Amino acid sequence: MQIKIKSRSIILCLAVFLVGCQQGGPKPKAEDIILSKPGLMPSAILEITDEPGHWFKDPVDGDSLVVIKPGQAVMLKMTAETRTEHTITSLLWPSNASGFPIDQEKPSSVSVTTAFDQPGLYVFTCKVHPYVFGAVVVDDPKTEGLDIGSEMQLVTGAKVPTTSDIAKKLLRTYFIATTPALWRDYSKPTWDVALPDIPLNLAGNTISLSALSFSAPNKAFNPAIPGIGEVWVDTQFEKIDGKTKAGSATQVDATTWSIKKKVKGVDINMNHPHNMWTDSQYKNIYQTEWFDKRLTTFDRDTGKVLSTVDVGESPSHVLTRPTDDSLYVAINAGESVVKLSAGERPSVLSAINTGPHTSPHGHYITENGKLMVTPNALASSVSVVDLNSEEVVEIPTGAVIPIAVWGNPEGTRAYVANLLGTPPALLSSMSVIDLETKTKITDINLAEDYNPITGKVTGEAYGLLPIQTPVSPDGKYVVTANTLSASITIVDTASNKVIKSLPCEPGCHGAHFGLKKGGGYYAYVASKFANDLIIIDMDKLEIAGRVVLADRNDSTISANNGMGGQGVLPLPLAEKSRLQRTKGLLGSGKLTPEVERWLKQATKSQIGGI
Repeated sequence: MQIKIKSRSIILCLAVFLVGCQQGGPKPKAEDIILSKPGLMPSAILEITDEPGHWFKDPVDGDSLVVIKPGQAVMLKMTAETRTEHTITSLLWPSNASGFPIDQEKPSSVSVTTAFDQPGLYVFTCKVHPYVFGAVVVDDPKTEGLDIGSEMQLVTGAKVPTTSDIAKKLLRTYFIATTPALWRDYSKPTWDVALPDIPLNLAGNTISLSALSFSAPNKAFNPAIPGIGEVWVDTQFEKIDGKTKAGSATQVDATTWSIKKKVKGVDINMNHPHNMWTDSQYKNIYQTEWFDKRLTTFDRDTGKVLSTVDVGESPSHVLTRPTDDSLYVAINAGESVVKLSAGERPSVLSAINTGPHTSPHGHYITENGKLMVTPNALASSVSVVDLNSEEVVEIPTGAVIPIAVWGNPEGTRAYVANLLGTPPALLSSMSVIDLETKTKITDINLAEDYNPITGKVTGEAYGLLPIQTPVSPDGKYVVTANTLSASITIVDTASNKVIKSLPCEPGCHGAHFGLKKGGGYYAYVASKFANDLIIIDMDKLEIAGRVVLADRNDSTISANNGMGGQGVLPLPLAEKSRLQRTKGLLGSGKLTPEVERWLKQATKSQIGGI
């Protein structure tokens, strides 16, 4: 990573999200107001929506940021447009601001109105959907330029100067996340950002944005060695003609690295498809709708939607139990994992309570099918569930927003990505859980060699805001997609140390393993704010290719072509117990000829035990 120009990053980060900001705003209806103080009337509104890039927006001009004066108030409002519940939570704010942070204890439809006393930048998010961003700039009209402030308070408890490298990275994440026009489009030759002429007041210094720009080349290329089978990616932000909600599931042929089809769910208005899984025959794809309440099932071969079932608020991830194909869906805006029957029309069987205010997200089921582990985003804990007795042990970790977990092949150890680290010492962390003793072993510092003030990186340990974090099927490595640093960290499981970082994309998010032809594994990584799929050769620990997820020949994609990469599902499933279960169906007539071909290409080492 280059840290040569100290002010350039913050200029880039602030430029776009300040474009078009307007002083004040419309007066809301009295009946919509939920007051934090008697008689408090907002001067501006930010509404939560389902629209990619504009999850918080001014209802008049659509901006994700509003500008007010000191002492004025803003209403952060839930709307009927969004089909699930959220939290309104302070992500960062001026360290001297009174009445902050704002943090709703659990997801709801309740709006918040609050006053802002100190000039500076205030960023809000949703702890369930943590890239849902909105911001307020409190600008003192007596100063030159828009006031950004001098010191930021982060939700983790850390205080950092606005001139620090970590502050610049947070601001960069904000402006990219809220500006779809600036998402990285690999169907174009370059990634270009044109910056407007806007004065910013940064710790008393005024910076002009005029005549500054940013450009980087885009280069997509296929791996030299084919994969086996296919890769499904939830391109969650694609806008599709014929439906009002965003998102599709994109199918990529791992042999030719070309798009086979996109499942769009137009007839059901499929809403922000986030993560998916399949059965042991690879017949059904089970798809969560994260900004909704539904689990959708579609036919893997034809893409036809077979059924939908309501499971709860914001279903995030879905997995099958390896022993019987029953389904387990994490209810991210709730306190449970819902168990469903398998098949074309799953039905709810029961709900397993993971603990108060847990908000489970990217869960994991051991390969022997005995245990399920949930990362509890709102509870700073993980829950370990015995799937036979459904008894639950909750393990406090002290981390902020545990968001995804995966485990080793033996089912004895789990690795938990903590989105906002483990206070007070670890800015970016991964908790290691002993599944036999039900205790936390340690926290891996993913940013051990990173200086958050200067930005200096002295080693390989460099990952900020980790999300999906699968363990390789051979148990050797943990590969983690880090959204803030736009990097992929590789942890050696023998030492629990980061041994390498690779470049990723804005909003680096989804990751999982697939089979490489001839032996070994590929790790596939997708990003929210770019439309490429990164392929990592795990034998070399190097990037082997970048495949474009946009389909330029599909005229029904109206915006964000190939964008929003989140859930990643390579087939065949590379976990050995799951692969063995499917391999056992060869010749039974239960597998399609295509799936049988895939399985026959797998090596003895990849399959293991057979």
